[in-house]
Amino acid sequence: METADIRRHLEAIDDQGYTIVSIEPDLTRRLVETVARLEDELAVRPMMNRAEGYNTKRIYNLLAKDRVFWEMPVHEQVLPVVTGLLDKWAILSGTTAMNIGPGEDLQGMHTDEGNISLPRPRQPLMAVTIWALTDFTAENGATRLVPGSHRADREPRPDEDGDAIAAEMPAGSVLIMHGGTWHCGGPNTTTDQWRMGANIQYCVGWMRTQQNHYLSIPDDEVRAMPKRLQQLAGYGLHKGAMGHVDGQSPGAIIGATETARRAYEYSEERSIQGTPTVNGKA
Repeated sequence: METADIRRHLEAIDDQGYTIVSIEPDLTRRLVETVARLEDELAVRPMMNRAEGYNTKRIYNLLAKDRVFWEMPVHEQVLPVVTGLLDKWAILSGTTAMNIGPGEDLQGMHTDEGNISLPRPRQPLMAVTIWALTDFTAENGATRLVPGSHRADREPRPDEDGDAIAAEMPAGSVLIMHGGTWHCGGPNTTTDQWRMGANIQYCVGWMRTQQNHYLSIPDDEVRAMPKRLQQLAGYGLHKGAMGHVDGQSPGAIIGATETARRAYEYSEERSIQGTPTVNGKA
């Protein structure tokens, strides 16, 4: 993505709390086919609660389910906007497919930063990307959002939908939101349409993620990932130091050579009581 385009999308997020980008049809097709296959193979059923849905099929931990999902977090039309909104140290918080079926109710209004107990409004601590794998319409459950709500000084009530709009968009679109934007899954009032989407969710690198990638993704799959995806899954070190295991990055511990690093190796010089040292030696 060109720098001017990134800037334009970031300005839209700053103003309205969201923007929309497009991805290639071939990837969209492969994602639809894979989600449909996994729903059958895993016998996915609705979770029967308001947050997850009564007629919605959800699949969590996508990176461990099929490698086609590896293309989503690092997509060139999405990641530059996310890192522009957060910073280059951003990591993945969750990867979830959401297939809203006919008759589904309106999900409660919320933000994905709702569990963060810091005063609002604030700089974004999360970035939410909703991928439209099929057409999103007001009738079939398109994500509903409140423009400008990222500047609100509080979290929304679940039934607070009066100012919301439906984020209608064709298949192959990606809605990118400030983590503090009020939103929810819309009701599916159709009798025969399923609204298939995915939430690839990011957070700042020092924050605890919603989904635990260390335990949910097999080590051999992490070792096979490209470097940038390993970093996004948390196997690097935040700013060269945070998240280490006995002085080594998580990647080093499991033999993921792309992200194998020693903590604080960026620090080549130090001075204690006026005595300069290099590489730890006086």
